[in-house]
Amino acid sequence: MKKFAVEKNMLLLALGALAVFSIGGIGSTLIPPLVDKSLVTSTSDKPVHQYTEQEQRGIEIYKAEGCVYCHTQQIRDMVSDQKRYGWRLVDAAVSESWEYTQDKYHFLGTKRTGPDLARVGGKYSNQWHWAHFKDPRNMGEKFRSSRGPYESSSVMPSFKYLTDEEIKDLTAYLQTLGRNKNWRVDSNDRPLNDYED
Repeated sequence: MKKFAVEKNMLLLALGALAVFSIGGIGSTLIPPLVDKSLVTSTSDKPVHQYTEQEQRGIEIYKAEGCVYCHTQQIRDMVSDQKRYGWRLVDAAVSESWEYTQDKYHFLGTKRTGPDLARVGGKYSNQWHWAHFKDPRNMGEKFRSSRGPYESSSVMPSFKYLTDEEIKDLTAYLQTLGRNKNWRVDSNDRPLNDYED
């Protein structure tokens, strides 16, 4: 009968479960940055971007509107990711942990209903982003359909209910994504110009 006493004592069982989960939590979140300093420091010669007040407001809007539910912010170490989210035939650089050291919120995500945004900064002009938030289904991105000649290809909802200031803030944040790494260079390592020089 005594060997079953521990199983019947719910307090000991709860404490044991808490101890097991605590070990897992500490082992996966607290120990890695203490052991590997590259996870929390920049290995780049360029300092990690410090967000302005406007960009911080944009981050809050991005979070509040649930953009992370459809967009990831990480280029995985896969050739298809690097090619798909590249720019002007330059493959996108793989995301590295140091790029996120200044981020209070991490929008890495797992679902890609929309394109990955890790390297979107500078790919499009502020005017393009403005038009995309107002009417994303009318961006000239069409494809041939069996139900008719053309249909809108974007499934993103309209954000025209946001104020002009909120769209500017959100755009300012998006224009920072991927700028910590100087990855837009040609075959001779010369920087390629983008929309927001």
